[in-house]
Amino acid sequence: MSFKTIFTALSSFDTSKAALVQAARLTEAQDAHLEVMCLGIDRSRSNYYEVGANAVIMQAAIEEAHAQAESTREQVIDWLGKSTIRWNATNSVATFTDMNMPLSKAARFADLCVASLPYRSNSRAEENVILETMMFDAGCPTVVTPDVDPVGRPERIVIGWNESAEALRAVRAAVPLMQSAKEVHIAIIDPPEHAPDRSDPGGALAVMLARHGISCDIQVMTRSGAKVSERLRRHATETGAQMLVMGAYGHSRFREAVLGGATREMLEHAQTPVFMAH
Repeated sequence: MSFKTIFTALSSFDTSKAALVQAARLTEAQDAHLEVMCLGIDRSRSNYYEVGANAVIMQAAIEEAHAQAESTREQVIDWLGKSTIRWNATNSVATFTDMNMPLSKAARFADLCVASLPYRSNSRAEENVILETMMFDAGCPTVVTPDVDPVGRPERIVIGWNESAEALRAVRAAVPLMQSAKEVHIAIIDPPEHAPDRSDPGGALAVMLARHGISCDIQVMTRSGAKVSERLRRHATETGAQMLVMGAYGHSRFREAVLGGATREMLEHAQTPVFMAH
């Protein structure tokens, strides 16, 4: 079991390079094929069309989007041309509100997606859309990477385990990476007192992973007054983890965006690549 098709999308080479570098490193480690979509965003305001904007304005916006996509693609080709991996790069142009359509069509056949962390100082507005399209519309497990050194075969992995369907889906998808890791830690924070596995939290998961040849330990801890995401990040730092595996968006995206949640809080402060699935 391994990843054979890895996908990433860039709307700007400079701001999304971390995702490209991480995707290339994973592609090399997995002996996979890398597919890169270079996005040109038509940023015309919708009210231009509503009031009958002239064709010159609309055509200028489309031409700018095509030029943006081609410029990004040329930079991607120049960078990937120095590598030894198998890859291809394509262009796509869409409006900001419709960019999920070409993205989901391309990403749905990938085994793994890679996205830039959307909550950085230099992030672009569309990077959050790219991430959510990969996980929700394409239903593809996704590695979200901050601006850190890429990792192809993480030696130490922490699983943020909370018994949710999203967490289990992420663990199953991350098996190929965990099989080559030296250390895998199952981190459980404040397990419910009346949970079905309260006498052995995480035990069933450890058995499942052991049958895949993955040796892991279980560490149950308290929040100690911190948020779950903060406690999990601290544990990842303490163990020297190179990747964190967790479920994403247990609540609706609207609630996560407006009220906050473990997913958003984790990503806003991520210091290591996060392997996520919904």
